[in-house]
Amino acid sequence: MNAGRWWHRRGTVFAVGAALAAVVLTLGIAVPLLRHGTATVQPTAPAGNGPPPRAGPPPTTAGGSGTAHPSGIAAPRGDLPGWRQIFVDDFTGVELSEDWFAYSGQPDGDPGGWFDPGHVSVGGGMLTIGGWREAARDNIYVTGGVSIRRSVNRAYGRYDIRFRMDRGTGIAYALLLWPGDDTYPPEIDIAEDNGKGRDRMYGVLHPVTGEPIERSVPGDFTRWHTAGLQWTPGELVYTLDGEPWATVSGDQVPDEAMALALQSQAWYCGHTWEACPDQHTPDVVNLQIDWVAGYAPS
Repeated sequence: MNAGRWWHRRGTVFAVGAALAAVVLTLGIAVPLLRHGTATVQPTAPAGNGPPPRAGPPPTTAGGSGTAHPSGIAAPRGDLPGWRQIFVDDFTGVELSEDWFAYSGQPDGDPGGWFDPGHVSVGGGMLTIGGWREAARDNIYVTGGVSIRRSVNRAYGRYDIRFRMDRGTGIAYALLLWPGDDTYPPEIDIAEDNGKGRDRMYGVLHPVTGEPIERSVPGDFTRWHTAGLQWTPGELVYTLDGEPWATVSGDQVPDEAMALALQSQAWYCGHTWEACPDQHTPDVVNLQIDWVAGYAPS
């Protein structure tokens, strides 16, 4: 795919973002603005009436059993060689911990999508970010996203994310690192796709200067996998189920503080790379996260 896809997708923030930024400056509140939408603190009550009856397989059919570890693999605990564990969340409660916040608003450059905290839930031993149509949003697929910026916002580290994604044309996922000061670029996409066949995962670096550096790996990402990144000075190592699958090295690798975000997104029709929902897209399309672990270099 060409670079135009990326710059179109990651252009300037919509007017809603600018308006919120003005409010932020007036009130003195730190409200992050993420690439795919405007980040706000999760409201006390979700908007809408909740998802319609779920279409497709139940959440634990993709390789897990029970609710403690839906993916069949427990969250890692403790340090690893060369890495000191600083964060782990296996979503065993019924709500997001205070380490996270959900954001909302129209994704940057995408009139076919919307983020709503009411599409983010915790239960059954996992985080679920659900996409379904909302009549109040012109019947588009509304999705959600979360960030851990409040608790882990640093340069360099290791991230492992146990995830799966329902099939659903036009609903994409992105597991990414975003600058702590909300200034894009850079951006590191640990794992994402374009809402097509769920048969390929992309890792992409958007450097401060130069073209995006993209890698991809095949697989069935409707099943549970662990996407990972090992970020050290001058190098990114992308991993899948614990094994390196791509490396990016050089002075384009960021050296600034960044924070993890997890999200799904519906795209408008006519985009050059992302698919858009069609008549075959299920009523509900879920991104599911069993656990997330973060590490600092030891």
